Amino acid sequence: MKFQLNKTTLLAGAIFLFSASANAQSDAKATAILQKVSKLYKSYTTIKATFTVTTKTAAGKSTSSSGTVWLKGNKYKLDYAGQEIFCNSKFVWTYNKTDNEVTKEIFKVKDNSITPNDIFTIYNKDFKNAYEGPTVKNGKTYEVIKMVPKKKVNYSYLKLEIDKSTNKITSLIQHFKNGTDVTMSVDTMTPNTAMADSFFEWDAKSHPGVSEIDLTK
Repeated sequence: MKFQLNKTTLLAGAIFLFSASANAQSDAKATAILQKVSKLYKSYTTIKATFTVTTKTAAGKSTSSSGTVWLKGNKYKLDYAGQEIFCNSKFVWTYNKTDNEVTKEIFKVKDNSITPNDIFTIYNKDFKNAYEGPTVKNGKTYEVIKMVPKKKVNYSYLKLEIDKSTNKITSLIQHFKNGTDVTMSVDTMTPNTAMADSFFEWDAKSHPGVSEIDLTK
């Protein structure tokens, strides 16, 4: 299993999704804000963040789940939806806790997919960005930016809410064509903490009894 653009695993990565590319089809104010966001996140050496994903269907049914993501350069670890995913930028290990099974694969990025290691610098993901104005929640002002994908994907648009005082992304709404809205909210974020490279690799010794499937051979 790969971390790809789908209802389960996209949700964690897309928490921080933004595009900092400036182009003629993007709103100048939106581009300026996204450039500030990009500069901030690129200044971090590592990031640990907790998040909540809320899915609301067109019929009004709502469900929520939480997770944690760790990032260091091209490496990441994701704990979400009953899985732990480790990536050292060469291999990806997907540990299914319910099945007590881990699958090892060569790390590859497919078209229209989003992986946690590129969520802060998605310059090649094409969007038309438009500034929708400020909104105030609990006494704080947030900038709202709508992002419409130029390429054909399975959702209509994204909306970012960015804390005006910190330039940090606080939530993202992903609107699907079937009327479903997925809101991804950042609960906590801690930058620049020490993370060993081995943290992003599967450790069989600390997971005794787990069945391993190696798809790299």
